[in-house]
Amino acid sequence: MVRNMKIKWRFTGLFLVMNILSLFLFWLGISISTGFNVLVVEVGNVILALLPASIVYFYFSNYSRRMAQLIRITGQISTGNFGKIHHSDSTDELGQIFVILNDLSRQVEIALKKGYQEANKMDAILTSMQEGVIILDQVGRIVIVNPAAENFFNCHQEEVKLKYLTALSGLQELDKLVAKGLAGEYPESLEVTVQQLSLWVQVSPILDKYGRSIGAVIVCYDTSELRRLEQIRTEFVANVSHELRTPLTSIKGFVETLLDGAAENPVFRERFLKIVQAETLRLQRLIEDLLTLSRIENRNKRLESAPGSCLLLNAYKKIQPIIENYAEAKDIDLKIDLPPDLPLVAVGEDLLSQVLLNLLENAVKYTTQGYVRLSARLEQENIHIEFRDTGSGIPAESLPRIFDRFYRVDKARSREQGGTGLGLSIVKHIIEGAGGTIEVSSQLEVGTVFTCVLPAIKQGVLQA
Repeated sequence: MVRNMKIKWRFTGLFLVMNILSLFLFWLGISISTGFNVLVVEVGNVILALLPASIVYFYFSNYSRRMAQLIRITGQISTGNFGKIHHSDSTDELGQIFVILNDLSRQVEIALKKGYQEANKMDAILTSMQEGVIILDQVGRIVIVNPAAENFFNCHQEEVKLKYLTALSGLQELDKLVAKGLAGEYPESLEVTVQQLSLWVQVSPILDKYGRSIGAVIVCYDTSELRRLEQIRTEFVANVSHELRTPLTSIKGFVETLLDGAAENPVFRERFLKIVQAETLRLQRLIEDLLTLSRIENRNKRLESAPGSCLLLNAYKKIQPIIENYAEAKDIDLKIDLPPDLPLVAVGEDLLSQVLLNLLENAVKYTTQGYVRLSARLEQENIHIEFRDTGSGIPAESLPRIFDRFYRVDKARSREQGGTGLGLSIVKHIIEGAGGTIEVSSQLEVGTVFTCVLPAIKQGVLQA
């Protein structure tokens, strides 16, 4: 019954007991005056003095212990210790506080766990995003910068946290866009250049439930590769147009001349028709090279899943008559050093023959005297194929662009000899599509060396 008493009733009962004891003391004093034994009276006085104090001490000690326990438990909760709270042995107000604290502890623990899970999930999402994300507070200070944005702006989150965006980008156009986002306006975007990167930036406001802006989120998309591809496409179209226009203009001019009466002169007719035939063949080679390059690019997408293989010596034998006749016609010494015991190369025979033909043809074409040498060796589970000549060489400033489409070191000479400017680009696509590399070194009037490194295959296993 006592366990179910409210605190106010306990103190009311204590007050009544104390009043009763006071009345008893009053009665006892009257009794002393009527003849009680003095010793008995003194003992009674001591008992009556100590009894109220003992009762008060007992009650308040109990409440003091429970309040101390309550303070300790709330301190544990405030520090994140959500262990089970033992209920008080009473159901009064303090006991109910213990029950509420226990429920509150469980709810806070669950809420914090959910918060940690959501924070970890958000962190994982931001970390894995390829787009850069920057989150600003309501006054425009940086709160979060994900790794992609750190790479874009060459910074670390801890360095720029709680700083204004100007310290990160220094772009006035972006600052104006952010100001609109912080004002709660509709999302806007623009393209900016940061750290030599082309970024498409979109700024959106962060709104609370009342529609008021409490910050902004900036999403940055790296469009550098897209812009590069657009530039390549533009240059490719321009180059193809130029390469097609030149022979077509020549053909058109000579045909018109023939139609205007030059066909009546046998000398002019034969000469002009040979030029038309040469330009037609040049157009044919150009179109065939373009189709070859397109096929190789499409095939490269499948090479990793289904790589071809062949013997280097067999690939050379397919183009041997062409190269030997070409070298013999120019009186160039052709040296071939291909060991027959080389393992298979991780590229198809037709593609490797194309590589050998293009590089050997170029070597013979630009060599007026001396030799052209083809050699190969096995080194660190790769086959190194070397094309060496004693030709005119390539200027140092041209080496970085030597594999670009339609790039020619000597444009006039290349066109005169029937080149399309696509041969080395085709070679590079084939080699890299097979998982290999190609390098070039050259010295003017000394010669040029092309080195192709291709993975070897031993006993049907591609060497790593």
